[in-house]
Amino acid sequence: MSDHDEANRCWSCEEALPRGARFCMICGAPQDDPAERQSPSLRNLRALGHGPTAVAATPTAVALPTRYIPANTRLGIYIVDEVIGEGGMGVVYLGRDTVQQREVAIKVLHANLVGDPGIRRRFAREARLMMGRPHPNVVKVFDTIDEEELVAIVMEFVEGPSLQAYIDQWGGQLPYEEVRLGFEGVLAAMEAAHAAGVVHRDLKPDNILLRIDEDGLVPKVVDFGVAKALEGTQFTVTGAVMGTFRYMSPEQVESPGNIDHRTDIYALGVTLYQACTGRCPFEAPNNFALMMAHARQEPPPPSLYRANMPPLLDRLIRDALSKDPKARPPTCAEFRQRLAAALSGVAPERPKRKIELPKRIVEADGGELLLVPAGSFQMGTDRRTVYLDAFYMARHPVTNRQFARFLEATNYQPSQDDDHRFLAHWDRGRRVPRALLDHPVVFISWHDACAYCSWAGKRLPTEAEWEKAARGTDGRKYPWGRTTPTAAHANFGRTSGGTVPVDAHPESGSPYGVHDMAGNVWEWCEDVDDPRFYLRGPDRNPRNTVQPGDAPHVARGGSWMYDASSLRTIARNSFKGHFRLDGLGFRCAMS
Repeated sequence: MSDHDEANRCWSCEEALPRGARFCMICGAPQDDPAERQSPSLRNLRALGHGPTAVAATPTAVALPTRYIPANTRLGIYIVDEVIGEGGMGVVYLGRDTVQQREVAIKVLHANLVGDPGIRRRFAREARLMMGRPHPNVVKVFDTIDEEELVAIVMEFVEGPSLQAYIDQWGGQLPYEEVRLGFEGVLAAMEAAHAAGVVHRDLKPDNILLRIDEDGLVPKVVDFGVAKALEGTQFTVTGAVMGTFRYMSPEQVESPGNIDHRTDIYALGVTLYQACTGRCPFEAPNNFALMMAHARQEPPPPSLYRANMPPLLDRLIRDALSKDPKARPPTCAEFRQRLAAALSGVAPERPKRKIELPKRIVEADGGELLLVPAGSFQMGTDRRTVYLDAFYMARHPVTNRQFARFLEATNYQPSQDDDHRFLAHWDRGRRVPRALLDHPVVFISWHDACAYCSWAGKRLPTEAEWEKAARGTDGRKYPWGRTTPTAAHANFGRTSGGTVPVDAHPESGSPYGVHDMAGNVWEWCEDVDDPRFYLRGPDRNPRNTVQPGDAPHVARGGSWMYDASSLRTIARNSFKGHFRLDGLGFRCAMS
């Protein structure tokens, strides 16, 4: 006989219960009070003085489940649309403010919390407190709803992912520029809150929402005061809010009565650790083990999980995770200053004012870089919208002539596997045959291409940059448009028997004037290949460089050996970084 008997179900939400259960584990409804079972206020919004909105000529009454509010239910001046999130303390709905004509987020406390008068009182007090302290990096609180069987706060709706979801989109490790943009705002918000005597107590990536626009990430901290509203109750002890355990400070474990702003600094240290490494400093199978780790164990250095982490960043994170609150950065202002210094070499701050960029840069060797303006385009087979900052793309792939200058200037020697194939099409002594001077250089590994770009003061394009430069904002099938490929457009299908000069196809130009992006040679991109990242990665400046082991790198554009299908702007390929092939070259990009 199962512990969950078909006949033994919660009278309120009808979830199966263990025999003898006094409370429902799902909705919290008591199971041993017959009066509660007959309470109509738990089942019908009409007891709250609210009702469903008119979705037909004659509205009908809609019952309110204890777990979810039906769509189109009216709560005063607000109309509930749909569930957009759920946590241990309540459910968040997208709603409409019928007076201000704006979208709002409505966070409704779970039924098992509503019955606690202390929680209700503190929750309303903390919400009113935040209504009087607006900050651009804090989710605005507009209103509270306090009815007999329903307690909720009405907040600004932030259209964007949580920091947790954004870290996941990047494969676990944020680029340092995204770290800088995100944490600058969070630290500014917490600096202002601490100056006003407000401690968050439950900072974690799920409580940081991100709006993504042309200026980058705009973080918004949410759920101020929730942990304080619930402190001292059985609810916090069971872990429904605090955990949250992965982000607890040692003093929250050992002396919860002695909490101040440095608890938030510790939680920010954990969050920064996770954003940079893809994991929390302590991972354990249960909450007790996590609490003991925070209180007693030293965290492994974050640089252990991310190669080439700036030493100042490693030191800052470790300081923020100090067991002794006095050893942490004393304020969020100092935390922010140290973070800016730690990232100055890997993620310099972008200028605030708009700069008029030249549309074309001509270099000393005659090469050209063409501007691809900032903005969105439709990427991939599902045409998802991706925003890219402005960048420059070389008009043509790097030629044998240009690569020969690099060798002459640097005496570069390959050290990877297959070095016997390095420039295998050149004469012995590594001299370029005269007939190939203006052909794209081939038999070049990804590492060789990176070395050239670094010497030239440039870099490889990201896969998203490459696709935008080829596809434009009008979603072209081929760089030149939708016209069926001919010999005037591209070198493909083995018709030439090899590469041809990079300027041999005058009709190959993309919307930005970039040539030879289809056929002739595949072109290395900076990204390692992960089809999931390509389809579902970040929607702003995606760049997949985090991958364990010798992962293949993306190549785009087709080559002289491939058929016309490889010429499409969505065609992809990938090769191990040490491969050197007779149909694989590269071109440069520049920020």
